[in-house]
Amino acid sequence: MTDNGEAAGRNIDALAQRAVDSFMTLVRRGTALAGGALAIVFLICVSGFLLGVAALSDGIRTIWIILGGTFAIIGIGAVVLAIVRLLRVKRHAVALVSEFHDLIVGDARSERVVIETLESSDDVQDQSAVVMSRQFFSMQESLGGRSDKFKALSAALRAIHSFPLLMLLSVVITISFAGLGLIFALALAI
Repeated sequence: MTDNGEAAGRNIDALAQRAVDSFMTLVRRGTALAGGALAIVFLICVSGFLLGVAALSDGIRTIWIILGGTFAIIGIGAVVLAIVRLLRVKRHAVALVSEFHDLIVGDARSERVVIETLESSDDVQDQSAVVMSRQFFSMQESLGGRSDKFKALSAALRAIHSFPLLMLLSVVITISFAGLGLIFALALAI
Protein backbone atom coordinates (compact mmCIF):
# COMPACT_ATOMS: atom_id res chain seq x y z
CA MET A 1 0.00 0.00 0.00
CA THR A 2 1.32 3.45 -0.83
CA ASP A 3 1.70 6.30 1.60
CA ASN A 4 -1.28 8.07 0.01
CA GLY A 5 -3.41 4.93 0.34
CA GLU A 6 -2.43 4.51 3.99
CA ALA A 7 -3.13 8.17 4.71
CA ALA A 8 -6.53 7.95 3.01
CA GLY A 9 -7.31 4.80 5.02
CA ARG A 10 -6.35 6.55 8.26
CA ASN A 11 -8.47 9.58 7.29
CA ILE A 12 -11.48 7.36 6.61
CA ASP A 13 -10.96 5.48 9.88
CA ALA A 14 -10.67 8.79 11.75
CA LEU A 15 -13.81 10.11 10.05
CA ALA A 16 -15.73 6.94 10.92
CA GLN A 17 -14.58 7.14 14.54
CA ARG A 18 -15.50 10.81 14.70
CA ALA A 19 -18.99 10.02 13.38
CA VAL A 20 -19.48 7.35 16.04
CA ASP A 21 -18.18 9.72 18.72
CA SER A 22 -20.83 12.25 17.64
CA PHE A 23 -23.48 9.54 17.86
CA MET A 24 -22.29 8.53 21.33
CA THR A 25 -22.35 12.15 22.53
CA LEU A 26 -25.91 12.43 21.31
CA VAL A 27 -26.82 9.08 22.89
CA ARG A 28 -25.39 10.16 26.27
CA ARG A 29 -27.27 13.44 26.19
CA GLY A 30 -30.47 11.85 24.95
CA THR A 31 -30.35 9.11 27.57
CA ALA A 32 -29.78 11.65 30.35
CA LEU A 33 -32.64 13.82 29.08
CA ALA A 34 -34.97 10.86 28.68
CA GLY A 35 -34.06 9.49 32.12
CA GLY A 36 -35.02 12.76 33.78
CA ALA A 37 -38.11 13.04 31.63
CA LEU A 38 -39.15 9.49 32.55
CA ALA A 39 -39.23 10.36 36.25
CA ILE A 40 -41.34 13.47 35.62
CA VAL A 41 -43.64 11.79 33.07
CA PHE A 42 -44.20 8.82 35.36
CA LEU A 43 -44.98 10.99 38.38
CA ILE A 44 -47.39 13.31 36.57
CA CYS A 45 -49.15 10.62 34.51
CA VAL A 46 -49.64 8.25 37.42
CA SER A 47 -50.74 11.07 39.74
CA GLY A 48 -53.21 12.41 37.18
CA PHE A 49 -54.52 8.92 36.50
CA LEU A 50 -55.03 8.16 40.21
CA LEU A 51 -56.68 11.54 40.84
CA GLY A 52 -59.05 10.78 37.96
CA VAL A 53 -59.93 7.40 39.41
CA ALA A 54 -60.61 9.03 42.79
CA ALA A 55 -62.60 11.98 41.39
CA LEU A 56 -64.80 10.14 38.91
CA SER A 57 -67.55 7.65 39.57
CA ASP A 58 -69.60 4.96 37.87
CA GLY A 59 -69.38 4.63 34.08
CA ILE A 60 -67.15 7.64 33.54
CA ARG A 61 -64.61 6.12 35.94
CA THR A 62 -64.48 3.00 33.79
CA ILE A 63 -63.98 5.10 30.68
CA TRP A 64 -61.25 7.07 32.47
CA ILE A 65 -59.51 3.90 33.59
CA ILE A 66 -59.43 2.66 30.00
CA LEU A 67 -58.59 5.96 28.26
CA GLY A 68 -56.44 7.47 31.00
CA GLY A 69 -54.59 4.20 31.50
CA THR A 70 -53.96 3.89 27.77
CA PHE A 71 -52.59 7.41 27.47
CA ALA A 72 -50.48 7.03 30.63
CA ILE A 73 -48.94 3.88 29.17
CA ILE A 74 -48.34 5.64 25.85
CA GLY A 75 -46.73 8.66 27.54
CA ILE A 76 -44.47 6.59 29.78
CA GLY A 77 -43.84 4.02 27.05
CA ALA A 78 -42.67 6.68 24.59
CA VAL A 79 -39.88 7.73 26.92
CA VAL A 80 -38.96 4.13 27.71
CA LEU A 81 -38.85 3.31 23.99
CA ALA A 82 -36.56 6.29 23.37
CA ILE A 83 -34.22 5.14 26.15
CA VAL A 84 -34.15 1.54 24.91
CA ARG A 85 -33.38 2.61 21.35
CA LEU A 86 -30.60 4.90 22.50
CA LEU A 87 -29.07 2.21 24.70
CA ARG A 88 -29.05 -0.19 21.74
CA VAL A 89 -26.98 2.35 19.81
CA LYS A 90 -24.46 2.34 22.64
CA ARG A 91 -24.16 -1.47 22.50
CA HIS A 92 -23.39 -1.42 18.77
CA ALA A 93 -20.63 1.21 18.80
CA VAL A 94 -18.00 -1.12 17.32
CA ALA A 95 -20.32 -2.18 14.49
CA LEU A 96 -21.11 1.48 13.84
CA VAL A 97 -17.45 2.31 13.24
CA SER A 98 -17.21 -0.50 10.71
CA GLU A 99 -20.46 0.48 8.98
CA PHE A 100 -19.50 4.15 8.81
CA HIS A 101 -16.19 3.10 7.28
CA ASP A 102 -17.97 0.97 4.67
CA LEU A 103 -20.47 3.76 3.95
CA ILE A 104 -17.72 6.33 3.43
CA VAL A 105 -15.54 4.05 1.28
CA GLY A 106 -18.45 2.88 -0.85
CA ASP A 107 -19.69 6.24 -2.06
CA ALA A 108 -18.17 9.73 -2.40
CA ARG A 109 -21.60 11.34 -1.93
CA SER A 110 -22.07 9.46 1.34
CA GLU A 111 -18.64 10.60 2.50
CA ARG A 112 -19.65 14.20 1.77
CA VAL A 113 -22.91 13.79 3.71
CA VAL A 114 -21.05 12.32 6.70
CA ILE A 115 -18.53 15.17 6.66
CA GLU A 116 -21.26 17.82 6.37
CA THR A 117 -23.26 16.18 9.16
CA LEU A 118 -20.25 16.09 11.45
CA GLU A 119 -19.36 19.70 10.70
CA SER A 120 -22.92 20.85 11.38
CA SER A 121 -23.12 18.76 14.56
CA ASP A 122 -19.89 20.39 15.80
CA ASP A 123 -21.72 23.72 15.67
CA VAL A 124 -24.47 22.49 18.05
CA GLN A 125 -22.40 20.41 20.51
CA ASP A 126 -23.36 22.71 23.37
CA GLN A 127 -27.09 22.51 22.61
CA SER A 128 -29.70 19.95 23.60
CA ALA A 129 -29.97 16.36 22.39
CA VAL A 130 -33.11 17.22 20.42
CA VAL A 131 -31.33 20.03 18.54
CA MET A 132 -28.30 17.80 17.91
CA SER A 133 -30.47 14.96 16.58
CA ARG A 134 -31.71 17.20 13.75
CA GLN A 135 -28.20 17.31 12.31
CA PHE A 136 -28.35 13.59 11.47
CA PHE A 137 -31.50 13.63 9.29
CA SER A 138 -29.60 13.95 6.00
CA MET A 139 -27.51 10.91 6.81
CA GLN A 140 -30.56 8.61 6.50
CA GLU A 141 -30.93 9.56 2.85
CA SER A 142 -27.33 8.57 2.12
CA LEU A 143 -28.15 4.99 3.11
CA GLY A 144 -30.81 4.84 0.43
CA GLY A 145 -31.97 1.26 -0.09
CA ARG A 146 -28.89 -0.15 1.62
CA SER A 147 -30.30 -0.25 5.13
CA ASP A 148 -30.03 -4.05 5.16
CA LYS A 149 -26.25 -3.71 4.66
CA PHE A 150 -25.94 -1.08 7.40
CA LYS A 151 -28.16 -2.55 10.13
CA ALA A 152 -26.47 -0.95 13.15
CA LEU A 153 -26.29 2.43 11.41
CA SER A 154 -29.94 2.22 10.30
CA ALA A 155 -31.01 1.37 13.86
CA ALA A 156 -28.88 4.21 15.25
CA LEU A 157 -30.37 6.71 12.81
CA ARG A 158 -33.88 5.46 13.58
CA ALA A 159 -33.22 5.92 17.31
CA ILE A 160 -31.89 9.43 16.77
CA HIS A 161 -34.64 10.45 14.35
CA SER A 162 -37.47 9.10 16.50
CA PHE A 163 -36.10 10.61 19.73
CA PRO A 164 -37.61 14.12 19.31
CA LEU A 165 -40.99 12.72 18.28
CA LEU A 166 -41.11 10.29 21.20
CA MET A 167 -40.15 13.05 23.62
CA LEU A 168 -42.76 15.39 22.14
CA LEU A 169 -45.44 12.72 22.47
CA SER A 170 -44.60 12.16 26.12
CA VAL A 171 -44.54 15.92 26.83
CA VAL A 172 -47.96 16.47 25.24
CA ILE A 173 -49.47 13.58 27.21
CA THR A 174 -47.80 14.73 30.41
CA ILE A 175 -49.12 18.27 30.03
CA SER A 176 -52.58 16.84 29.43
CA PHE A 177 -52.35 14.71 32.56
CA ALA A 178 -51.09 17.70 34.57
CA GLY A 179 -54.10 19.76 33.48
CA LEU A 180 -56.55 16.95 34.08
CA GLY A 181 -54.92 16.15 37.42
CA LEU A 182 -55.43 19.76 38.49
CA ILE A 183 -59.10 19.57 37.48
CA PHE A 184 -59.54 16.26 39.31
CA ALA A 185 -57.82 17.65 42.44
CA LEU A 186 -60.17 20.66 42.39
CA ALA A 187 -63.18 18.33 41.96
CA LEU A 188 -62.05 16.30 44.96
CA ALA A 189 -61.56 19.46 47.04
CA ILE A 190 -65.07 20.71 46.37
